[in-house]
Amino acid sequence: MPQSKILVDTNAYLRLAQTIRPLLSMPFGDNEYCLYILPELNKELEVYKLQNTFYWVTEDEYVLNRQHFPNISRKQKNAIDQTFEYLWDHVQTDLPGPSRVDVLHIAYAIELNIPVVTDDQDMTALADAFDAKVIPTLELLKIMLDCGHTDMKTIKGLCDYWRNFGDRPANLEADFRRLFPVQ
Repeated sequence: MPQSKILVDTNAYLRLAQTIRPLLSMPFGDNEYCLYILPELNKELEVYKLQNTFYWVTEDEYVLNRQHFPNISRKQKNAIDQTFEYLWDHVQTDLPGPSRVDVLHIAYAIELNIPVVTDDQDMTALADAFDAKVIPTLELLKIMLDCGHTDMKTIKGLCDYWRNFGDRPANLEADFRRLFPVQ
């Protein structure tokens, strides 16, 4: 069975990678879900401020796990580049907010017909405008829970950590109630 690829944006990666290990390129569930990042995420993590706050990103375990990217053909790469340019023009004129890397994630999602995990509301608005599929981090955790790839104790622990750390995903409480109603 082919993999069901899912892209993970920078914030979702930073929120999950220390708890769900290894996070990337490990298929799970009957649908063979497999999480990937784009190479540009590694460039974003080189920023000193991020390395200060998320000191662990430079540890070998995480660096090695971030070496797996979605395989794309030359034709797909050209389509992604064209879609990126179109989306970037839209962002420049109609929807300021998403970064170039955010827009690249959406271009990949459109051209590969795969979802992106993000809680970024600007990125979600761009995806909605162009019918790209995005899912919030908690929805990914629900998929993982349903596949037996994580458990409710881990999910509750993550949510508590995000609340206490002050890094709440957008719509955390509403998404939690919607996805885990009896918890």
